[in-house]
Amino acid sequence: MKAIRLLLICLAGLLFSCEPEEIQPGDGSTGIETSKGVIEFDFELPRTGVPERAIRRVQLNVAQSIDSLNRKDYYSAANVSDYRQKYTFHLPPGRYFYQAGVTCTCQGDSCLYGGFPGGQFSIWYTGGYVDVELGKIVSQKIRFQ
Repeated sequence: MKAIRLLLICLAGLLFSCEPEEIQPGDGSTGIETSKGVIEFDFELPRTGVPERAIRRVQLNVAQSIDSLNRKDYYSAANVSDYRQKYTFHLPPGRYFYQAGVTCTCQGDSCLYGGFPGGQFSIWYTGGYVDVELGKIVSQKIRFQ
């Protein structure tokens, strides 16, 4: 019994004697690697006649050429979510092509009349290109037309 008390007292002493280092807020750096640039995509859902809860983000891919994008040979891809709108890629400088896609999950012909090319569960794509510069953050808003 005395051994258990002694052990508990020693553990309590160790617990309360620790003085963890405080993390200093902000060191003034931008958080960008010196050999890369950053693309920040604003992946807003398109405004259609379909209820917003029925539109789902399904793809956001970045490739070094249009050909690579079509062959699905992506440089990077995001794990997209219905709950997140902004996505960031840290990439070496250069021109990158992106492709974003959303799908519609409404019943019947609502998706087709809402502007989705193949109706329910079809994917509506948009894309473009972005030039990444060394050490800079480039913002790109994704627009579906």
